[in-house]
Amino acid sequence: MKLAYSQLSFHLTKNLAPLYWVGGDELLLVQEAVGAIRAAAKKLGFNERISMTPDPKSDWTKSLYADTHSRSLFSNKKIIELNLQQIKLNAAQAKIFEELVRKLPADTLLIMTTAQLEAKLEKTTWYKAIEKTGVIVPIWPVSAEQLPQWILQRAKKINLHLTAQAAERLAMLVEGNLLAAQQEIEKLSLLYPGTTLDENAIEDAVSDNAHFDIFNLADSALRGNAARCMRILTNLADEGIEPTLILWALARELRTAADMQQQIQQGAALPALFAKARIWEKRQAGFRAFLQRHTLESCWELLSTAAKIDRVIKGIDVGNVRDELESLVLRMIGKVIRLDSI
Repeated sequence: MKLAYSQLSFHLTKNLAPLYWVGGDELLLVQEAVGAIRAAAKKLGFNERISMTPDPKSDWTKSLYADTHSRSLFSNKKIIELNLQQIKLNAAQAKIFEELVRKLPADTLLIMTTAQLEAKLEKTTWYKAIEKTGVIVPIWPVSAEQLPQWILQRAKKINLHLTAQAAERLAMLVEGNLLAAQQEIEKLSLLYPGTTLDENAIEDAVSDNAHFDIFNLADSALRGNAARCMRILTNLADEGIEPTLILWALARELRTAADMQQQIQQGAALPALFAKARIWEKRQAGFRAFLQRHTLESCWELLSTAAKIDRVIKGIDVGNVRDELESLVLRMIGKVIRLDSI
């Protein structure tokens, strides 16, 4: 079956399907959906968790099949979380995946995450197999018009009082990024308990926030400003910002750029693509510069590098996370610089 994100919590109080497919580019909502499924499963005895982020070039379906059908050493029930954000199934993988879905063991819960679901997927047999066996949860972006109301609802849940103008100002400051908005809402609730905040208070509270360096880093990488990127990376490390958040911000822009480059090759115009991707006017220059420097092929190479860094962060691959992030940023900029000379 297919469920809206808003329906998931109620569904989990009544049922637990053997498989969940959460598809979307809004990291915060994807993480929340997966967390809710994981928490519901834990109450039912699913105490072992296996996380997989396959390399697009590897034969990852064999590893998935082995993990799915192997007996657990620590628990009678296990969760397998499969991150396919960087992967599009080919015909052979789709066939194997379809068979696996049809024969999923009773003691295994599979949670898969992907990028935004495309309408053409609904016609594939493996999509239909998942829809019949499990639950598909598409995560749709929150539009610029919807974001102020989304902020007000989130703030109300944690007893933070904002005026309508304050919510609109915060929406402008985070430029449509839900993760940044949620972080600000949580911070403001701690700093100003029991206080009603207007747009001026929001401006003062948010203007000196180190978390926004994450988005400044992504913008600077798009624009090709190497010196500023290196300063921001140093500041983020000093602030103790999680590498996962930094990587997410960079990968998000890379996926957007790759999609744009692909549509440009098919004849699409940039203004229409900017509107479709909800890219604010002041950020369009960065994307224009990046698209002039990088082809579709180089965009996919950068995304493959981002997937490798994700494995390093998770301890699956060996490497220095800071060096890997610096290397990715410099490649986005289009420069090759020895890291030990910075």
